[in-house]
Amino acid sequence: MTNIPGLTINESEYDLEGGGKGKIAVFIYAGKSDPKKVLDLAAHQYVEGNGHHELIDANLDNPWMRVILSDINGMHQDPYDSEIHKMIKK
Repeated sequence: MTNIPGLTINESEYDLEGGGKGKIAVFIYAGKSDPKKVLDLAAHQYVEGNGHHELIDANLDNPWMRVILSDINGMHQDPYDSEIHKMIKK
């Protein structure tokens, strides 16, 4: 199946420490089927057996979204500083 009705994806790449690119994908399902089954299938098809991290809502109250990340161990990391690190920089 190449198209799953009601399923959208937003992909973006990020730089890795040693060069290369990692990828983040956000799947959102707005269909009538069981969202867990649809997102499990989509994630399986998307990663094709490659190593990845898969994130779901911690409260389990939003089963319609799934986040897939590749190569997070290769990302540049800084010690956290709440004065510097903000989602929106002013």
